[in-house]
Amino acid sequence: MFQNFSETEIEVDGATLHARIGGTGTPLLLLHGYPQTHVMWHVIADRLAQSYRVVVPDLRGYGQSVAKDGDFTFRAMAQDQVTLMKHLGHERFHVISHDRGARTAHRMVLDHPDHVASVALFDILPTLDVWQTMDDWLARRYYHWLFLSQPGDMPQRLIAAEPLLFLHSALVGLSGELNIFAPEALAAYETAAENPDVIAAWCADYTAAATTDLDHDRADLGRTSPIPCLVLWGKRGVVAHHLDPLEAWRRWFPHARGHAVDAGHFLVEERPEEVLTAIQQHLEKV
Repeated sequence: MFQNFSETEIEVDGATLHARIGGTGTPLLLLHGYPQTHVMWHVIADRLAQSYRVVVPDLRGYGQSVAKDGDFTFRAMAQDQVTLMKHLGHERFHVISHDRGARTAHRMVLDHPDHVASVALFDILPTLDVWQTMDDWLARRYYHWLFLSQPGDMPQRLIAAEPLLFLHSALVGLSGELNIFAPEALAAYETAAENPDVIAAWCADYTAAATTDLDHDRADLGRTSPIPCLVLWGKRGVVAHHLDPLEAWRRWFPHARGHAVDAGHFLVEERPEEVLTAIQQHLEKV
């Protein structure tokens, strides 16, 4: 897992980011999602590092990254990653992203278009579309969007009482089973979930997505990016139930291409070879 990767901590505005770095070549940033850490990329990071300079951080407040202010908007998280990559000497780079990391990547393209050469977005719809299609069917499956964004510290306190129960329920609820995760990866997610600061970050992240992030996205409606965009989603997941993911993302990325993968939400860990092949083919064309 992450053979020949080094570890570093970089100070950015409002956070200290933990990251692993490996390989040489064109810079490639891998962004994880909820309720995971950078470790989710362990199944393909070593292979990608054979051809690219791979940077694998924890989002602010997640994993081993430490948030120092209360800004958990995707705008702040996108700025974090641009600052991180600049610190490492990379002004322009490719981004491969999943879940919350993919929402961060979407905002990064909008706010920092000169820095992102291409983007891959895994198993999400645009944030505005999620809220606009939030009916009873979706709310039962995405209940955490509503629960984590509740005001005050009630969600944090309830989760902290049984953090592993909550984590396992979240993972199973989005994937269908727990045994898809390598023991070392699951252990990393469990360690993070037992940290009250990580729990607080989850809640702050989803609160921002229900408020400020929506304002940011509404302000940018109609803007598009011509960069290459790969969209993958789990055939057995939730994303394609209401909308065609490609059509939804083509409103932001007209050249988006992609397909469904025979997986649930955590397609990188469920179908690593298929996802790796799609990533390699995407990057070879840009």
